[in-house]
Amino acid sequence: MVRQWEKCLKDIKYFLVDNGSLNPNSIFNLRKVAKALGERVGLSIRPVGLMHSHKIDPVRLNNEAAETFESLLLSEESKGWQGLVVIPMFFGPSLAVTDWLPKKLDAWQKEEAKRSFVILPCLYQHGDTRIAQALVSNTLKSITKSEMNQPFVALVDHGTPLRAVNQIREEIGSQLEELLNPEISGFSTCSMERREGEKYDFNDPLLAPLLDELSKKGEKEVVLAQLFLSPGRHAGKGGDLEEICSSFQGRLTRTELLGTHPAIIEILEDRILSFSKEITLGITG
Repeated sequence: MVRQWEKCLKDIKYFLVDNGSLNPNSIFNLRKVAKALGERVGLSIRPVGLMHSHKIDPVRLNNEAAETFESLLLSEESKGWQGLVVIPMFFGPSLAVTDWLPKKLDAWQKEEAKRSFVILPCLYQHGDTRIAQALVSNTLKSITKSEMNQPFVALVDHGTPLRAVNQIREEIGSQLEELLNPEISGFSTCSMERREGEKYDFNDPLLAPLLDELSKKGEKEVVLAQLFLSPGRHAGKGGDLEEICSSFQGRLTRTELLGTHPAIIEILEDRILSFSKEITLGITG
C-alpha cells in the first residue's frame, strides 16, 4: 500500500461522502462539515453524495450544483487523479460504503495502473464513546430547553438490513443510557422503519409503536435522541420522524442532528490524521 501511495502523495484528492439526498439542507450540511474539517487539517476536502444529490436544482443550492461520486469517477476530471481518500460520513458499515463504493472505485482504479484509493473507517469504532457523549450533550440541552423532569429517552436511527450496523446503534445506545442516568426515567433504542421478515426483527422496536406503548404507560415526556447526521427526508423539517412523533399524546422533543457536532468533526479529523501518519511512517520508516 505504501509504495502505491508514495507515487501520488502530492496529488491526493480527499472526499467527504454521505449517501446523498434530494434535500438541499442535507447538501448544505455536508458542505459545512467538509469546510470545517478542511480548515482543521489544512486540506481541500470535497463534499460529495454517493447518489441522488445531482438531481437537485442548483438554484436551490445557491447556484452550486451538488455532485455524486459515480459521476465524478466517470468525468474527464477524474482521469488526472492518482490517489483518492474517501472519508465516509456514515456511523457504520452500510452496504453503500462496504459494497457499492468499493466496486465503483475498483473500476476507476483498473483504468490506470498508477491509481490508488482508500476508504477510511466509518464514524463509530468499538469502545469509542464520543458519539454517545455528543448525544448526551444534545439530549441534556433538549431537556433543559423544554424544562422536562426526568423524561423517557429513545435513541432512534433509520433502521437497517444489516445486523452489524444495528449493533453499532445498540452499542451507542448502551453508552448513552449509562451516561444519562439518573437524568431520565427510562430508555430504549428504536428504528424509524424496517424491512418485513423475521430476520430483520433486530430493528425492533419501531418508533411509532414504542411511542404508543409509552403513552399507554403514562409517560408524559419523551426526548427523541436522533442518531442522524443530516436533515434529509427522514430527520429534516416535515420529514418522516416529525410525522411519526406528531401522534404522541404527551410532550416530545427531538435533539439536534449530529452532523456538525464538534465530536463528529473530531472523529473525521482523526481518520485523516491516522491515514497521513500511516503513510508518512511507511515511507520514512
